Amino acid sequence: MIDPRATAKAEERIFEDDDPDLSNNLEFDHALAAGTESLSHGKPEEARGALEKALRYKPRNQRARNLLGLSLFKLGELQRAEEIYRGLIEDHPADPTLRVNLGLVFLKSNSSAEAVRCFETELDLTPTHQKAQNYLGLALAQKGELLRAREWFLKAGNEAMAQRMAQALQQSPIREVAAGAEEALAAEQPFKPAVDEKGVAVETGANEDSARAAESPQSAASEAQNHWVASTPSQPPAPPVGNAADNTPEPSQLPAATPAEAVAEAVATASEPSALSMAQYTLNTRLPIPNGDGGGFVIGASEVLVQVKGEMLTRLDGLVASWGQVTMKPEMKRFRGKATDKPFGDGSRRMLRATGEGRFVVAREGRRFTALELGDEPAYFREETLFAFEESILFENGRVPSKGGPDLHLVHLRGRGKLLLATAGVPQAVDVLRGEALRIPMEQLVGWHGPLIQPRLVAIVEDAPEMGIALELVGEGRALLDVPAEK
Repeated sequence: MIDPRATAKAEERIFEDDDPDLSNNLEFDHALAAGTESLSHGKPEEARGALEKALRYKPRNQRARNLLGLSLFKLGELQRAEEIYRGLIEDHPADPTLRVNLGLVFLKSNSSAEAVRCFETELDLTPTHQKAQNYLGLALAQKGELLRAREWFLKAGNEAMAQRMAQALQQSPIREVAAGAEEALAAEQPFKPAVDEKGVAVETGANEDSARAAESPQSAASEAQNHWVASTPSQPPAPPVGNAADNTPEPSQLPAATPAEAVAEAVATASEPSALSMAQYTLNTRLPIPNGDGGGFVIGASEVLVQVKGEMLTRLDGLVASWGQVTMKPEMKRFRGKATDKPFGDGSRRMLRATGEGRFVVAREGRRFTALELGDEPAYFREETLFAFEESILFENGRVPSKGGPDLHLVHLRGRGKLLLATAGVPQAVDVLRGEALRIPMEQLVGWHGPLIQPRLVAIVEDAPEMGIALELVGEGRALLDVPAEK
């Protein structure tokens, strides 16, 4: 709520009335939906084009990157798929599914040593990760290290493959067994992305029957938008087994397939889901909800907690779950102290007024969240970066007009309370010095604060407007810049 009398004349000179233009989020949503649709119909080439377009709007979006990795995997472009999953691991080192999927890329490319390192690293971080245990067994079998492979199959509960390793050790030269995996890897393997549109860290296999486990890669890809999917063992868990010598079966008890064929078949079907008990699944796949008491924001490794007590304005893109009694109403933009008929944000990034008491869990999805406390001094933020703020903070929308490019849409905040920013990198401050204009590329701007700062949009290079637009700040204060880690 804004008091019209509190709007100073100096501030009126900064803003012009904000025009409702279509957000890039709509284009992103359309391209992402098209990519998902193409994958579900077994058209990875079309999916790649749509997903690359989506990433031009949101280069850090975790779901789009994973789906692009899946498309490239299906097209056999394993080097690019590897690059994507390496980048995702750097951004989300705590996500266990990413190293598993990178290991599957290496399995497909017959790079068994690299696959072993991926699965071993994951097991150092998560020693009980059953899928990584099983895949480590496959990678070791592909390398020809059958004794170690058998040990990991036993830990994973994959008794059938453990028996086949025992048979191979008794009857076949190691090199002959390992050579059999190469042929199977030449064929397309079912492989699934690690994230969904909500960013929920889950793994398939819960409450699925054997028919579900045999589903085609295309069907699996069509569900990538609904679940985080990690690859799972090709065999359901078996009862614990004892020492290797005690569990070595007689030749008559062994499957008819030769050891080499068994290894190749297991590698080729490495990402097929298997069934887990409901109790085991729910115990091991709990959502990592940050702990927090009272109102405000708590930022976790992969999720953000937005806590409402009374009223709060917040976006909900990336929403995973919510609790409590909270009513939501779309917020309209305000100009010169009055509400307008223009929505504050577009599509899934509409700003909403939450009233009541409850909690929202939002997936970070590659974004960097920063919680700040606003004092009495007013501040200005680029509209896209402002994710949420407490109702005690007064706001007003506006824009800085541009002659040769898009206008800059801003939100002016004043009062006391907490706010939450969402950026690509860690916001970093630079000084605005009196008598010296500061220019910031528009897409790098987060916001600024300080007395009597006047903004205007200028070309970065006057004679080359195609090189982009910068915001020029004159006055005294500090500006916040969005500097991604790779820059």
